[in-house]
Amino acid sequence: MLGFPQPHHVPCPDCGQSVAREQSDTHACDEQRRLDYLMFQFQDEVAAFAAQLTAWLDSPKGRFAVWLAQRGG
Repeated sequence: MLGFPQPHHVPCPDCGQSVAREQSDTHACDEQRRLDYLMFQFQDEVAAFAAQLTAWLDSPKGRFAVWLAQRGG
């Protein structure tokens, strides 16, 4: 039975960078790239949170909270 050929590079599961298969054990993630990769993975949740926050800030309770915060309360 024939197997599929293995790729020469694989994505790092933590930062998404393409890493040579033989260097995958020694790869060190760049912190900024890792954070960007996480934000990309959670982009739908971040967008939903932003929409919910905007809607709350437009509500009477949200406007009151902003007014109170501006007055140091």
